[in-house]
This record gives sequence, C-alpha cells and structure tokens, in this order.
Amino acid sequence: MPEARVGIRVADDRKTVTIEITPLGQIGHPVALTLDQLDHLMSKLGDARCQMMEGQPGPSFESEDAPISVAANTRWTIRASPPAGALLGFYHPKFGTVGFTLPKDEIVRIVGFLTERFILQPTASPEKH
Repeated sequence: MPEARVGIRVADDRKTVTIEITPLGQIGHPVALTLDQLDHLMSKLGDARCQMMEGQPGPSFESEDAPISVAANTRWTIRASPPAGALLGFYHPKFGTVGFTLPKDEIVRIVGFLTERFILQPTASPEKH
C-alpha cells in the first residue's frame, strides 16, 4: 500500500469536517462530512478494524502502561442485560456513545474491587486528630 498523507479539518462553524487522504505524489480529493456522516464513517472503520483484529490477541491490561483512551466526567448508564449480566454505556468525546456488556462473574469482581477500595478502606481525613 502506498504511503499517504491524511488531513482533517473541522470547519469554523463546527458543522462539518473535511477529510482528505492523499497518496504521496498524487492529488487528493477532500470530502466534507456532517457529524452524523462522521459517526457513520467511524462506525464503519470500527467494523473494519474489528475484522482485521479477528484471531489476533487483544491488548494486555496486566501492565499499568496499557494505552487507554480515557473519558472523564462523562454521562453513563448501566442496564440489566439478562441473562448475560449488565450493559455499561457511556459517552466518549472521541468515539461518541459506546458500551460493553459484563457477565455476572465480572460484575462480582468489579463490585468486590470497588467495595474493598472505596467502602472498606477508610479515607484519610483532612483534619489532624
């Protein structure tokens, strides 16, 4: 595959984004997309990435250095997803609304971790006794 330059520019009014993929030494063709069209493209790219990753190992989270795209202070929801367990959905500023399902045994593990970390371990008091 030839090398290419990728340019992305959000319009001043933030209503469109222009994407231009230009193979080196050739003329590019910019394409303007609305937010809905960009979301659709991102979904299709995600589908393509998923197909490319089939049969390959996912990332290891054993290391503290594992790359994670963090979405802080976001809106989220949790819903029962019988019989599997639960669905956790949230808004990620880079990727839009995303979510994942958790089986019952993982929910038990998460609740145990959160209970141990935030309920059973007393927090340090800012006042000196």
